[in-house]
Amino acid sequence: MSEKMHSHSLSVIVPTRNARPWVGELLDSLLAQDAEDVEIIVVDNGSTDGTAAFVEEAAACDPRVRLITSEATSAAAARNEGVDAATGEYLVFADSDDIVPDGAYRTMLDSLEASGSDIVIGDHLKFSVDRTWSPTRRWHPFDAARVGVAPTEVPELLSGRPCWNRMFRRSFWDQAGLRFPEVPSVEDIEPMTRAFVAARSIDVVPDCVYLYRDRGDATSLSVRADADVTRRYLEQELACAALVRHDPVLRSQHAEIVLDADGWAHLQRFLLSAPSDETMSDIAESTAALLDAIPHDGLGRVGPVRRVLWLLVRLGDWAAARSFVSGTASASEADRLAAWIDAVAVILPVDGSAAGSLAVDGLVPAFVNGADRLPAKWFAQRLGAIDGVDLLDTGSVLADAMIAAVRAGDSVAIPKVSAVREVVPLVVDRVNASDRGLLVGGPADLDALGIGAEVVLTGSTRQHTRVATDPGIGGWRSELIADPLTPGRYVATVAFAGISGDFPVVTARMPLPPVDDGMPMQPLADRKDGWRFLVDRRPPRGRGIGGLVAKVRRKLR
Repeated sequence: MSEKMHSHSLSVIVPTRNARPWVGELLDSLLAQDAEDVEIIVVDNGSTDGTAAFVEEAAACDPRVRLITSEATSAAAARNEGVDAATGEYLVFADSDDIVPDGAYRTMLDSLEASGSDIVIGDHLKFSVDRTWSPTRRWHPFDAARVGVAPTEVPELLSGRPCWNRMFRRSFWDQAGLRFPEVPSVEDIEPMTRAFVAARSIDVVPDCVYLYRDRGDATSLSVRADADVTRRYLEQELACAALVRHDPVLRSQHAEIVLDADGWAHLQRFLLSAPSDETMSDIAESTAALLDAIPHDGLGRVGPVRRVLWLLVRLGDWAAARSFVSGTASASEADRLAAWIDAVAVILPVDGSAAGSLAVDGLVPAFVNGADRLPAKWFAQRLGAIDGVDLLDTGSVLADAMIAAVRAGDSVAIPKVSAVREVVPLVVDRVNASDRGLLVGGPADLDALGIGAEVVLTGSTRQHTRVATDPGIGGWRSELIADPLTPGRYVATVAFAGISGDFPVVTARMPLPPVDDGMPMQPLADRKDGWRFLVDRRPPRGRGIGGLVAKVRRKLR
């Protein structure tokens, strides 16, 4: 971070309530910032654990710290009170249990002073007692610094709406009329959306400017799933939808937040709390209002689990939505697969195209990854519910094999396809050449599958050679005989009895060593195609004196 020193007037607003175990660490990090002329305004709203007394002692030791004892009933109200008391040219917020890295404020101040922008936003990390991680590692806006960009140039930044990883010019804050809604939770999202939309220009710094502590506290308002929290979130999100309604770029980005991130997470937590029908009916009204306010054209890009939830909610079938969420979150494989079947069955008669897409994107992968844990009888009893669903091939051999089994209603093949995922692609790690051809093998225990298998050599003509398993090795082996094959190159695949499709065979030896010229077959690895296993059938050697000499030499070795 920059070490350039300038004089700035910065106000840091910190709401506190029963934060004694952490507030000292936060204050240390704030006082270590190399920003001059800084005031740290701590607004304590009713702590009973000694937080206020600790801050008061800190204020007595350092005049930059100032304590306001408040009657505020929420962190939002405490922040507003802190802003009203602030005198700085710039505003920044911090929560009482977090940490601000060294140099963070200097970096943001330097950026705003140089650019004249309204807001600067920086990257952040989350941490817990045993790990640290980046919630933004897939975000491109933090790949490099940006100066004076319009909100529509970095719409992805709208997806993160905390108040603590950004700094505001105070004049902009006042002109935009920014205030935190005095609600017990989700108080950041509306004012931060309003600020983003109202900004003339925004700076972005790639530095980590904030460390957010994940306390793992299930009682936190931010993770509670009761109806009041969910309704409050939906109401605040509806207010955000109104703020972006005239800008198609920001409107689309906001819809993505609702459908693929925050909105889905809130509804999932709510439904996992097993709400009553009456409570769901109450939340349904607020959800419908929000869905009416956002575009849905991006729903097809949302992950399949999230897409199912929104489709069921849009259909008004909240009971099915509750069952799907609880089923897919279950530790029981039967519950998870039944949840997918039931959801597709509900959607199928209303929107066959959506049902087919969800079956391919969600149900089929669920079957591939777990159907081998259930008996064929289980599928025989349930496949009728999704009879007629349109399943399009994907180009993936394993997924398409499962699709073929579901299309055919083949309850026996479904768990077999799932079991095959453990051994494909089939790996060759042993190759021995002989006068007859090649003896190949690998580590997969095909015996344990209980499914017949063949190595298939495909060249100018299709050739089949049976795979034999060798319990003594604990893997598989097959002898590829040269005599039936015409000269040329052959691609090796593996086929399983009762399962549609040929699966890849790859080599673990890269490249495979050449064999003696006198041998009829040469093993190969096609490195351009994922190290696919190939064999060359060499032309038979002549029967004249040269061929006789070569045969004698081989016998003498």
